[in-house]
Amino acid sequence: MWRYSIVASLHETIGSLRPPIERAKYDRSLAAVHAALSEEAFAAAWSAGRAMTLEQAIADALREGG
Repeated sequence: MWRYSIVASLHETIGSLRPPIERAKYDRSLAAVHAALSEEAFAAAWSAGRAMTLEQAIADALREGG
């Protein structure tokens, strides 16, 4: 779940816009994750992802296999 928030944070930091096709896939995936979690769990995971540094996100992704 944190991956969605770190992606959003990185795009905001570098001022990058996602191509429409990528944005649609991201939005659908994020909506599915949001629907699967309680509001509290979603908010906590989103906050945790936003608080990660790029190095932490990379290390976590590598531990999870990508």
